[in-house]
Amino acid sequence: MKKKLCLVLTLLLVFAVQTAFAQQKTVSGTVLEAEGPLPGANVLIKGTSNGTQTDFDGKFSLSNVNSTDIIIVSYVGFKNVEVPVGNQTTITITLEPDNTLDEVVIVGFGSRTKELSTSAISTVTGKDIENLVPSTSLDNALQGKAAGVQVVGANGRPGQTAFVQIRGIGSLSASTTPLYVVDGVPIDANDVNNINPNDIESFSILKDAATVSLYGSRGANGVVLITTKRGKSGEARINFNSSIGFSQRIPDPFDLLDARGKLDIERQFAELGVAAAQSLPGATSTPEELADLIALDTDWENELLRQGFIQNNSLSISGGDDRLNYFLSLGYSKNTGIIDRIDGFERTSLRLNTSYQAKDWLRINTNISLSRNTSDLPRDRNNVQNPFRALYDYNPYEPLFLRDDNGDIAVDENGENVYNPTSTGFPIALALQTEPEDNRNFLIIGSLGADIKISNKFSNNFLVGATSNRFNRTNRSLPGGVLQGFVGDADFPGTQTDNASIDLRYNVTNTFSYKDTFNEVHNIQADFLLDYVERIFTSQFSTSRGFPTPDIPFQDVAAEASAAGSNEARNRLFSQGLFLTYDYNRKYVASGSIRRDTSTRFGPNNQEGYFWSGSLAWNLTNEDFLSSNSTISNLKLRASLGTAGNQAIGEFQFLNLANFGTFNGSTSLLPIGVGNPDIQWEAQETLDIGVEWGLFNNRLNGVVDFFQRNSDQLLLPRPISATIGDENNSIISNIGEIENQGLEVSLNYDVLRNSNMRFSVGGNISFQLNNEVVSLVNGEDIINGTTILREGEEINSFFLPRYAGVNPGNGAPLYLDQDGNITDAFSGDFNTLLEGKSPAPDLQGGFYTDFSWKGFSIRSDWAFQAGNYILNFQRQAGVAIGNIDANLRTEALNFWRQPGDTNVLPSPLFQATADQTSTRFLEKGDFLRLRSLTVAYSLPSSFTEKLFINSLRIYGTGQNILTVTGFEGDPEVGIGSAETSAPGNAGFVAGAFNLFSYPQTRSYTFGVEVGF
Repeated sequence: MKKKLCLVLTLLLVFAVQTAFAQQKTVSGTVLEAEGPLPGANVLIKGTSNGTQTDFDGKFSLSNVNSTDIIIVSYVGFKNVEVPVGNQTTITITLEPDNTLDEVVIVGFGSRTKELSTSAISTVTGKDIENLVPSTSLDNALQGKAAGVQVVGANGRPGQTAFVQIRGIGSLSASTTPLYVVDGVPIDANDVNNINPNDIESFSILKDAATVSLYGSRGANGVVLITTKRGKSGEARINFNSSIGFSQRIPDPFDLLDARGKLDIERQFAELGVAAAQSLPGATSTPEELADLIALDTDWENELLRQGFIQNNSLSISGGDDRLNYFLSLGYSKNTGIIDRIDGFERTSLRLNTSYQAKDWLRINTNISLSRNTSDLPRDRNNVQNPFRALYDYNPYEPLFLRDDNGDIAVDENGENVYNPTSTGFPIALALQTEPEDNRNFLIIGSLGADIKISNKFSNNFLVGATSNRFNRTNRSLPGGVLQGFVGDADFPGTQTDNASIDLRYNVTNTFSYKDTFNEVHNIQADFLLDYVERIFTSQFSTSRGFPTPDIPFQDVAAEASAAGSNEARNRLFSQGLFLTYDYNRKYVASGSIRRDTSTRFGPNNQEGYFWSGSLAWNLTNEDFLSSNSTISNLKLRASLGTAGNQAIGEFQFLNLANFGTFNGSTSLLPIGVGNPDIQWEAQETLDIGVEWGLFNNRLNGVVDFFQRNSDQLLLPRPISATIGDENNSIISNIGEIENQGLEVSLNYDVLRNSNMRFSVGGNISFQLNNEVVSLVNGEDIINGTTILREGEEINSFFLPRYAGVNPGNGAPLYLDQDGNITDAFSGDFNTLLEGKSPAPDLQGGFYTDFSWKGFSIRSDWAFQAGNYILNFQRQAGVAIGNIDANLRTEALNFWRQPGDTNVLPSPLFQATADQTSTRFLEKGDFLRLRSLTVAYSLPSSFTEKLFINSLRIYGTGQNILTVTGFEGDPEVGIGSAETSAPGNAGFVAGAFNLFSYPQTRSYTFGVEVGF
């Protein structure tokens, strides 16, 4: 009986299983919108993790589908559609545009629908920057992407972060760098190059008071919110992206002299009586010797530079269900750069983002990323240790290697070629090998957050975030190396310095929220914020000398420890804030905020700063008189006014400072700074008025914003008596005011969009309407080398002698004195403020074109700026008469020779006045640059299905391919020389001059992206 029962039960089980399997099937289909297929739409079986995305043709396929299932199709900007499966195996679904504008924008401590936002926010998506992935620092990818955001490549060094400035200059002495926040965790701007660009979901750039005031003092220079990718419900998606390519220096628009030309100009200068030329080979060599030198003609750019190699690999796995989603990625990037004999930049990264709905009332979010980068850096200063200075300076008749009496390459006792020290006495090609500098960064960014739903009206968000950057640098001068001949000790050959630091920052943020609706039309939300941020920075270094071999890079083997030191710095910021938002029936929106910051950067009596904002918005499209209008799909007016403060100054400026040293074998103390216990926050007030509009279902849309930004109580050095004991004879005080006004315009248009073809164009432009110094210390000018701050004038106006050309009678350079009279004399008293000429552009922006036909696509991104001026020190060096012992530009031959010569350089006989810095070398920095061009092909689903993959995209990208400019050199200048003037240095003015810094590069990469 039991056997019969078991048999019956077994048969019933088999039947049930067969029936279940018989009910499951594969459903395929196409997702459309009004004008054709919709790629990238999410297709999901309701209540399960079984889902996929549509391919380029809008097609999808789902397996293991039951007849009772419901398919949900969603896409941003369109209404969700639910379709019962029933007996269908092929489904066509058409989505309708969602004109309620439920697109979500990140506004700071939370998010808001775009319709209810009262703020000026620029959003840049990951798709917008995917063509710029070869940029090793992702902030470079923002160039030309957002109105009001100036992004200039600081220089072309791999891994170099960009110079970013939002809505003009907000301070004269404190930092003007925006705050970067990654998934709620603030990071240092210098750490941006540690983030894998492939992990980015979007950038939200907060620009006006309605949002930056939410961050109080930290938002004074704007805020860049970086949101990384998260998993989506559905089956696991695997994406692999790999590309390789090469880079090269962007060609100069001028030529250097070859060996024949350089020897010839030496002879001509010597014949004119130029003393420095009379001992040079062009003046002293016999015809036979000249022929030998000409035969050695050397292109130093070819000897010192190379074609750089670029490699990027990224692998991600993401997925989830209705309770848990995850995103895991691995990344590897390498960019050797264009300097031969060093390795360049290398980065490895790991990221894991998860979100878990632990309870109906509790969601846990975790984000963690690990990144390590290494780089070996050339010297970036204006001296013989800079390889880019060398390729301009080295004479073309000086070869890379020394020659013996027979003209053959000389070798040392080990049979190695002997590098030519050249006339500089410093063989840079050898120094790159014997003076290595290796930098390592290991960055951890992590956060743990809990979203707690207390009730339908009350919720709480708690977040703990931290960043830890461990930095190590090893700087060596190998025994027998180049520098040893200048600063070494024969008894202690070789030196090594090791620097180590740990920069730990953590924040604890809690936001308690209340949200309610009254009478179905009155919507209110209140958020109360508590935020604590602390930074602990520790560093140490040690130096030793006397190494028995260059092969052991550890100080343990050194003969003598020569120096050591350590320090620690801490600062804390505690904030409380209340943010209120009200809207009436989604038509009229009002927001307000107040925040108190307490910072340890100021004295005990002035640590607190109060910041507020108020903003209004009117959604006209929700009014009855426009709701039925089929042409206008979006029209919103908004305005905001608010304040922020800047605390980005050095530590302990409110205290008297001292330095420790040694005197007669004992510790000594030396006063170095006079403190000001009364210093307090720089104050900023920003007004913004904007309009957002869209026509024809938002196919044509745009944003226009006017802003005025006033910075008051500027932290500037006030002169004091030299007898007080301050090394700079000044004391930091709250004095001075500046003002910025601007107009920003963004426009996007889907010109063509049908089943086979799409064409979109768009762009943005920012106009500087006013940029003025309102007040300074006692109304006195502040002169900073070649720029000046003067009340009533443009910020950082150039302050130079005015060049008036060459006297055609005798070849003397001419200048204008203070009264405008022409003279052949020169004096520093001739310096004059040049109205309307500063490093700040009058307009800047970018535009794009995006065309696709079936699987083929081509996209171009352009960037431009105009109205700025650059002091071209590189051109000055290339024609300076005093540089006759170094190579010169070909234009140096075009000097005055006889009475009547015009459009020439000054006669070499007037070196003392001709080589002076003046408006002669001040040039407009206008440029239009093809930032990137990407050509791609996505294989059709009919082909990828045979390969058992979801998608396959092949692409090629070129960066900085074309530049249109009248500037003699590369017009994209951020820092003229990193060790001469860089962000953080006193008096730094971005883009003021160029000076042999690492040049921008042109690159070409080719890659493949595969989805599984």
